[in-house]
Amino acid sequence: MKKEEYKNILNILQKSYNAIINRDTAALRELSNHTIHTSSISQDEDAISVSIIIYSFSKIFERNYFEYKDWDKFYLSIKEDLKGAIKAIKNQNIPEYEKYIRAISNNIDKLDKKLRNYIQDVFEAAKVHKASRIHEHGISIGRTAQLLGISEWELMDYTGKTGIADVSLSKTMTLNKRIKLAREVFK
Repeated sequence: MKKEEYKNILNILQKSYNAIINRDTAALRELSNHTIHTSSISQDEDAISVSIIIYSFSKIFERNYFEYKDWDKFYLSIKEDLKGAIKAIKNQNIPEYEKYIRAISNNIDKLDKKLRNYIQDVFEAAKVHKASRIHEHGISIGRTAQLLGISEWELMDYTGKTGIADVSLSKTMTLNKRIKLAREVFK
């Protein structure tokens, strides 16, 4: 993790912890979007991981999965792991921080099968969704897929379906339009 990201990730984790306590899915989604924007610039893998986790939490908390038998255990483990990650990052103990972030994913494996499958699907979909947002910020499909550990095909398929590649900001001007613009600028 890059040193300049410590403060940003700490801030995001603290706000996310509060949003989880308050079950504020809108705040979680906004925090994830903010994180993906800044991580697109720095291409910091830790910041990207945090963005995916936070976005996944927003999707998980949007739905009422409280009736599943393992929900309380999962919810408690999320809170404890986030507290541990916050403490570790405050102390700039990156190996400890990474341990807590991995623990969040590992706790999914201990859940009831239905809940586990749903949450795993959410995490996978979150990776592809956030990858498309990084690509939208101008990072190549290859680099984005590499950062998030997904295939380029998954990302291309998703961006093709969502129309992200069709956003007018991502289209270049024709050569004639560029020449005309350059002439106007340098008059």
